[in-house]
Amino acid sequence: MKTRPVADIFGANKGSPPNLIADGMAALGEFVGMAVFIFLALSGVQAALEAPTGIPTDRGFTPDQIQSIAFSFGASVTVALFICGPISGGVLNPAILLSLVLTGNINWLRGILFFFAEMVGAILGAYFCNFVTAHDLQGVNLLSPGFNYAQGFFAEALLTCTLCLTVLFVIVDKSSLSDFAPFVVGTSIFICHLVGAPIDGTSVNPARSFAASLVAGKWANHWIFWFGPLIGAVFAVMIYLSCKILEGQSRGQILVQQADQMDVLNGEEDNKKFEEGFNRNVRNENGDQTYQNGDNAQNNANYNSQDNGMYHSTSNNIPTSTANPTTQNTSY
Repeated sequence: MKTRPVADIFGANKGSPPNLIADGMAALGEFVGMAVFIFLALSGVQAALEAPTGIPTDRGFTPDQIQSIAFSFGASVTVALFICGPISGGVLNPAILLSLVLTGNINWLRGILFFFAEMVGAILGAYFCNFVTAHDLQGVNLLSPGFNYAQGFFAEALLTCTLCLTVLFVIVDKSSLSDFAPFVVGTSIFICHLVGAPIDGTSVNPARSFAASLVAGKWANHWIFWFGPLIGAVFAVMIYLSCKILEGQSRGQILVQQADQMDVLNGEEDNKKFEEGFNRNVRNENGDQTYQNGDNAQNNANYNSQDNGMYHSTSNNIPTSTANPTTQNTSY
């Protein structure tokens, strides 16, 4: 079985070369987007968890709270991506950032700047949320009662792997849904939180977990929310590269194949037009009045559009053969 060279995959995914000014401007956009995302998301979580439910808090989240948390994160990341997407591309997650750096889509300098921008932006957003709500921050990632370390770790790894695969296959590969990237990522985040919120509140984003823990001062089981997402991102890269290698075609071969397909389509279009014209002439010769009238009208329009000074002169010496252009088409 023929496989695709790994070097060709990285060549196709090659991002922009390191540039301190350009990468710094992009990192600034990433910082703003991350601050907006975390502020809106944690504020939504605060509202959902502080709403009276009549159920003891030690029994975990209610279904309504889970849905509210998931919607808050999904909608917030969509808004943030619309804000910072044109500036930085909208990564907003160190785990996704790692997958993009490993696949060659983001250069090392931009990766470093993005990481610090995301961390600082997340901390700022969490502090704003804590200040505005004037209550203890609720959106800290902690293992829920009844779940052990292994369940929390694998939940974070698998959910983050799914999120990174969504970014790599849908957005990086520019599929038909890549134009709707904010909504695609927002939907993926929404589903991840529906699954993970009952387990540990769902992280899939180390910057989000670190910022909430720093503001609230709660660090229990915090390692899960770093190792789980980052290892999930590495697994996503391995799956992505494996699928690309098994494609069996290089990027150049794919482009040539697409060009050949376009040539075939263009040839079919030309043949179709030729056949339509041929059939029209045959019907005209056989006395089909419908096609004769249509052709006469078209020929009259073409005839009148030929403004060469001879047929539209102000002189009285107008050739008699052109006085009535319609009569010239009666031979069809």
